[in-house]
Amino acid sequence: MILNEPQAQCPFCRGFMTGWLSRYPAKSCDLCDRPLFLLPNIFRKHHLTILSALDVAKVVMLPVVAGATVSFGLGGLSVDAFARSVAAALLFWGLLDVWDGTSGLKTGIDRVKRRIRRDASARRMSAAKTFFGLTSVVLGGLGLLLVQ
Repeated sequence: MILNEPQAQCPFCRGFMTGWLSRYPAKSCDLCDRPLFLLPNIFRKHHLTILSALDVAKVVMLPVVAGATVSFGLGGLSVDAFARSVAAALLFWGLLDVWDGTSGLKTGIDRVKRRIRRDASARRMSAAKTFFGLTSVVLGGLGLLLVQ
């Protein structure tokens, strides 16, 4: 799994990176310092796809939270178990936001949905992400500690 294309593009900041040059399927972007995964493309044979690890982790958590909510609504999950799952999701998403926010503060590049910000506006948004991520980590941690 070696991607040695000189024009590999980061899916987070859309910047061009140097080639992958590693046998490992993970690395950070040269520009925005976000973690990336290199995976085989399911639609085209012998092609590889670069995915943002933060975006993948957020999307993977959505069915987990939706499943817990549906299970709670149908009576298959107790109140304590549902509270634990929501607190764990808050903790996980908060950690992702803190990671994203601190990377944005370090590099001056931030993305919200499809809009990429740079310099001062990116640093303000990254500071907000870091702050709200930390509050989410605290709430999730307290939730896990308080639910018995």
